[in-house]
Amino acid sequence: MFTLSANKIITSDTCKRMMYYRYILGIKARAKSANLAFGSAIDTACMTYLLASSMGHSMPDIEGVFLEKWEEETECEVEYSVTKTPKKLVEMGKKMVDLFPSAWEKSGLMVFVMPDGSPALQVKLSCQLRTGLNLMGYLDLIAMTDEGEVVVIDLKTAAAAYGELFAWQSDQLTSYNVLVEANRQQLGIDRVDKLGFMCMLKKANPVIEQPALIPARTTSEIAEFRNKCFDIERDYKEGRFHKASRHAFNSPCELCDFKQLCTFGDAEGLIIPDDKKPLLQVA
Repeated sequence: MFTLSANKIITSDTCKRMMYYRYILGIKARAKSANLAFGSAIDTACMTYLLASSMGHSMPDIEGVFLEKWEEETECEVEYSVTKTPKKLVEMGKKMVDLFPSAWEKSGLMVFVMPDGSPALQVKLSCQLRTGLNLMGYLDLIAMTDEGEVVVIDLKTAAAAYGELFAWQSDQLTSYNVLVEANRQQLGIDRVDKLGFMCMLKKANPVIEQPALIPARTTSEIAEFRNKCFDIERDYKEGRFHKASRHAFNSPCELCDFKQLCTFGDAEGLIIPDDKKPLLQVA
């Protein structure tokens, strides 16, 4: 059984060798990215607010939730950029989560409640694309508009606003569309109507953009996505994990966790499962 997710698909687009190292061999960088830690803490705080809001519970101290999750995420070795120090990230995060409740209320969206009475937050879904190939994903949230339209929203912490076309092309949103449609009965919906990102911009004074909603994917777009998944599965089965340097101006190599391993066979700074080391001929 081979299982794909949005992250695997996107990483495969970036570089198949990167996908092989990260998802097939399970190699990890010893130091966690500060961006990942920050995103996780923001996500936890926002989800805590949405849970309380949708269930009519008393409002939590979401700034406190952010700080607690940040401390948990940064207990290990963390790699920070020159401009985003721990202090700056904490101050930015506190401002960002304080802005989130009013930004969500302004959107006019309501968290969708599933048949079992639970809100559709951080929903894990899976489906079979064909025999031997599954798709899985963790959706941030499913919401509804005032008109009763079903909307799949992904929360993003980003350094800059997304371009207008990105949501229309995003494989992440397409994968979520496929997953929700495949689990309609479990979720208690008829169809997906709209998709979108809600971007929270990482600035000294954060900005939370309103969700830019677009129509759900068409039948032909979903068919194209499925064929792409089949191609990735075929490469996996045939052991095709080629490097992708691209041009110098858009090469992913300099930012890759595995650049020294891929280029020189140097595994320093990486955690490699013992049973995978023979495949790489590293000690």
